[in-house]
Amino acid sequence: MTRTVSAWVTSGDEFLGSAGPFAVDVPWWSEVGPVVGWLEGLLGVPVLVLRLLDVQGGAGGRDGHVTYHVEALERPASGLLDQRRVDTVVLDGVEALRSPWARAAGLRELLDWAAGELASAGRPVSGPVAQRRTWNLSGLFRLPTARGPVWLKATPRFAADEAAVIAAFAGVDPGLVPPLLGVGERRVLMEHIPGEDCWGASPETVGAATVGRLS
Repeated sequence: MTRTVSAWVTSGDEFLGSAGPFAVDVPWWSEVGPVVGWLEGLLGVPVLVLRLLDVQGGAGGRDGHVTYHVEALERPASGLLDQRRVDTVVLDGVEALRSPWARAAGLRELLDWAAGELASAGRPVSGPVAQRRTWNLSGLFRLPTARGPVWLKATPRFAADEAAVIAAFAGVDPGLVPPLLGVGERRVLMEHIPGEDCWGASPETVGAATVGRLS
């Protein structure tokens, strides 16, 4: 089974229309990079996925048909989005516990903070931010700089202080964790470390990552 996607697109307080369904080649609901790429190709403007609205089919965080709320950072040309009726009450509803990166204003603030931190460190952002993942456990973004990419990660209120955890591991073995470039409330900026995603990693891969080095 694969993941298909529909997007309800807003710009600020205005609902612009919907797009989809379209297929993406990554099945996991939280992996929004392919969704962003497809929509930016359609609309010709930068977009960011705010949150998942609905899933039909699929299980275990993957597959099925997924509907997302997407924010256009610039207004696209008219006529590119479907104007069929959708339940905009779902988009307008305010939830006190919604993560900051699942709100347009919170997402802009997060990215502005990261850009400011990197500029102050003499390493300004040099191109478009790539949104990689968004779900209830984190928001993950890749920021290009002249000295290589930097990762921005935001975490929820109920999560541990990730910066403190990274520092604790670094005290045992700095090679276990990426260097921290910036720290804020429930957010970190991390140096890039080469590697590949490990969805469904084998027990051997998991064990090699930490257990042997800390024993």
